[in-house]
Amino acid sequence: MAYWSRSSQSVIVLVALLAAVSLGDAAQPTKVRMSYSSRSNSNTPFVIAYRKGFFAEEGMDVEMIQVNPRLGATALLNGDIDFTATFGSTLRGIVGGFPIKFVAVSVKKSEHFLIVRPEIKEIRDLIGKKLGVATLFGSDQKAAEEMIRAKGFSPNMIKPISLGEAPVRAQALRSGLVDAISVSSPFDLSLQTEGFRALAGPKDIEIALPTSGIAVATRLLQQNPQHVKRVVRALMKAHRFVFDNRKEVVPQMIRYLEQSPEVAERSYDLIVNSLSRNGEITDHEWEVLTEKKKTADEVRDFTLLREVQKELKIR
Repeated sequence: MAYWSRSSQSVIVLVALLAAVSLGDAAQPTKVRMSYSSRSNSNTPFVIAYRKGFFAEEGMDVEMIQVNPRLGATALLNGDIDFTATFGSTLRGIVGGFPIKFVAVSVKKSEHFLIVRPEIKEIRDLIGKKLGVATLFGSDQKAAEEMIRAKGFSPNMIKPISLGEAPVRAQALRSGLVDAISVSSPFDLSLQTEGFRALAGPKDIEIALPTSGIAVATRLLQQNPQHVKRVVRALMKAHRFVFDNRKEVVPQMIRYLEQSPEVAERSYDLIVNSLSRNGEITDHEWEVLTEKKKTADEVRDFTLLREVQKELKIR
């Protein structure tokens, strides 16, 4: 009798342990790989989504992977990554026929500045000069072109050169390899303290010019929409947090890019002025970005985003 009792207790304990293991397995977060092109303040909402636990709340274990922007869309299609936050080169891939859709826009207005060598006093001095950009036809090149256009000149006046990340572009400017670069905060400020000049900035860019968002292969969007929706919801939670919590966001920006408190405060203002509150831009803005080579429906699918907007009461 005692033996049976001990055996029964053992069985009960074993069943309980198996149940606990099963529940533990079920609670394991889904691993997600998301690419970005460079370290900049444009990534602030994604940094917040990670560090404030919004991805974790959605059952996501997100790994942010830096990928050359020229390779991001291909990596997405090959399944090497699940999502990309890179905007410009991804949009170019979509226009070229890649089966990818943007499911949310994060930073919808460029925060780029056109920084030039001290001897360059005005836009006309850039005729025939070299412009350092992250990648050809990317967001920073587009921003530079719009700034030049806003000053009444043709972007064809300057030759873009692909250099990579902002620190590399900054060093190329210092060395004289290029005459101008397109960079966002905080890199513009550090260069200005060294004597370089800002000829133009975000206020000169009149069109919507996103620098980050969430893009996904249409295959994954069709096969697992709830998976995609959880990532979108985490980002929208982060957007709301950024808008409402300056005192908590600024320290995260200081930590992420090792910028001074003063620079981070200014960078926060730029991000808030550039961030899409609802994760969208208009259909007309999409068509302007694609130069009417694609309709809005061909480059974005906001179905899941609009469900999230209703759930989170985002207007």
